[in-house]
Amino acid sequence: MAKRILKFAFIFLCGLGIFWFCLPLLHGGFALGSVFGICVCGMGIALVLGYRRLAGAGGVKKLLVRVFALLYAVGLGWVGFLTGLMISYQAAPPPDNLNVIVLGAQVFSAERMGASLRGRVDKAVEYLEHNPQVSCIVTGGQGGNEPCPEALTQKNALTRMGIAPNRIYMEDKSRNTRQNLENAMELAQERGLDTRVVIVTQSFHLYRAVSLARSAGFEAYGLAADTDPILFPQYYGRELLSLTKWWAEELFLH
Repeated sequence: MAKRILKFAFIFLCGLGIFWFCLPLLHGGFALGSVFGICVCGMGIALVLGYRRLAGAGGVKKLLVRVFALLYAVGLGWVGFLTGLMISYQAAPPPDNLNVIVLGAQVFSAERMGASLRGRVDKAVEYLEHNPQVSCIVTGGQGGNEPCPEALTQKNALTRMGIAPNRIYMEDKSRNTRQNLENAMELAQERGLDTRVVIVTQSFHLYRAVSLARSAGFEAYGLAADTDPILFPQYYGRELLSLTKWWAEELFLH
C-alpha cells in the first residue's frame, strides 16, 4: 500500500512539474529550459509506470531499466545539489560602496530591453542611487537577433533613470556570461576601477555569475534582480543545463 501511495505521489509531482515547465507558454516563451524540464518529468512518469513490467521481463531489459532508474536517481540528486547552490547565493545582501557589473540579456532596440534585463537595470539603479560614488560596468555584445549591443541599451536606460554617464562604462563585445566578466575585468584594469564588485543578475543565475566573476579576478558579491514568475521555470531549467556544462568545463578543462 505504501509503495502504491509513493508511486502515485511521484507521478502526481512529475505531472505538476510538466505543468510548471509549460507556464512560460502563457507569456509566449518556450525554450530549451522548459523542454529539458518536461523531458525529465516525463521520463520519471515513464520509469514509474514501466519499471515493474520491464524488471519482471528479466535479462537485458531488467538490467537496462535498473541502470536507467539508478541514473535517474543520481540525476535528481544532481538537480537538488545545483538548486541548493542557486539558493545559497540569494540570501546575503552585498556590501555597500562596491562597483556594479550588470550582466547582459536580450534587447530589442537601443531603447527597449527584455524583462530579464529590465529587472537587472532596475536593481542596479537602486544600488547606484544608494551608493552615489561607485561606478557601473554594463556588459553584453550584439547577438545575432539583436539590433545593437546589450550594453548600449543598458547605458541608455541608466542615463534615462538619472545615473550620470560618467559613472557608466560599456563592455560591448561579449557573447556569454564568462566573456561578460572576463572583458569587464580587462576594462576595469584599463580604467583603474576597483575590482571589488556587485554582480547584478537574476537569482537563479547568481551562483554561476559570482563564481565566474571570481575566476576572472574580481572580489564579487551577488545582487538578485526580479524574475517574471511565469518565465522562471524556463530560466531555471536552462540554468541547470548551464551549471552542468560549467562544472564539466571546470573539471576537465581547468
